[in-house]
Amino acid sequence: MEIKFTDVLIILATLIGPVLAVQAQKWLERGREIKNGQLRVFKTLMATRAVNLSPAHVEALNAVPIEFYGKSSQLKTINVKWKVYFDHLLINVQTFANWEDKRRELLYDLLLVMSRYLEYDFDEVEIKKVYAPQGHQVIETDQEIIRAGFAALFKGQASLPIEIKNSPSNVEGENK
Repeated sequence: MEIKFTDVLIILATLIGPVLAVQAQKWLERGREIKNGQLRVFKTLMATRAVNLSPAHVEALNAVPIEFYGKSSQLKTINVKWKVYFDHLLINVQTFANWEDKRRELLYDLLLVMSRYLEYDFDEVEIKKVYAPQGHQVIETDQEIIRAGFAALFKGQASLPIEIKNSPSNVEGENK
């Protein structure tokens, strides 16, 4: 029995084919996993761009360098925009006159390059458009006032204002 070169190739293809198919499937799944992580981060940042203190926004922001890691020029651009935004967030708000305006501008820049990378057809106006009811701002401001007040009280930096309108001795004296 003579083994031909073509027979050897058929045997190798039969043995190696399934292995290569499994490896190709794993490679495709890894690519999908990466893309899904990037989409999750982008969608969360878009959905929470009006409430940057929300835990979901902070978590997504911290995930950017992980989910958008890579050597392509687009990924590098995203990471540069993220670093600039992140560095701005670390600046003391009181030392920067237009801190909030600059924060929003930097976030919108980041979201714009992310949207282009993820092949969304958003322009700057669409990125900047966000629905944030005034009532939410009022609630957030009130919550911050309450939080700061309680923190100062518990630290001993403030006290509760007490006003006595009617004392028990005055009330008894009036009845006589």
